Amino acid sequence: MLLTATSSARAGWYEIENYAGTIGSMPIHLSLQSYDVVDRNEPGQWHIDGSYYYDAHRIPIPLQGKRQPDGSMALCEAIEPDSFADSPRVPAASATRPVPCPIVLKVSGTKALGEWRDGKNVLPIALHQVGSLNDTDRQSARVAGVVEIPMWHHTKNHLLLGVYETSRDCSLSMIRLRLVNIKSGLIDRDMKFDCGTGVVATSIYANVYRANNPRYVTVISQGGYHGMGNDEDVAVDP
Repeated sequence: MLLTATSSARAGWYEIENYAGTIGSMPIHLSLQSYDVVDRNEPGQWHIDGSYYYDAHRIPIPLQGKRQPDGSMALCEAIEPDSFADSPRVPAASATRPVPCPIVLKVSGTKALGEWRDGKNVLPIALHQVGSLNDTDRQSARVAGVVEIPMWHHTKNHLLLGVYETSRDCSLSMIRLRLVNIKSGLIDRDMKFDCGTGVVATSIYANVYRANNPRYVTVISQGGYHGMGNDEDVAVDP
């Protein structure tokens, strides 16, 4: 079950680092969310959420992982949640998918190096940080670089990138939802939203999710009944 936030003035739980780089020769963008402050850095709680996509394909792949005692991260490729209340599901090993957790990363400063393995191939991973977000300080949220969050959900036509910023009047918010055409890579639309949007779900990648109508997506903002958040269905595909 995903938790919710009720006020943009609270200390939050978002610890996000965004990277760009390559797996083998293939350019990718990758975003990782850790929970060190929320879980007080307890080893049993070293969970990691994430999302990444290959620049050539623009289909987000949810990640579920865990930080290891040596500081490295083991990341599993998962399936998009069925609903807001669910988490991504990591499929069991199979003949077609023998390694459910193919990514191992080690972060050092603003760089992350590692390997991607599928049981037959071993590809090097080389990444550099392009943005970060941290709102765990009650006094102020910190955003560095460009923070575009690849949401776990995508539509038939669009990769959904939530653009997060902070300002004097709004501590942290998804100010735009960028619709990137999966086929062309062009930005079809930049949808603007009010302060308090996209900061409700515990996993930042779940703040935009599947609507009942496939031409729409559901965007979550603060407020609603008992502070559980407002859901708004917005049209994204013609």
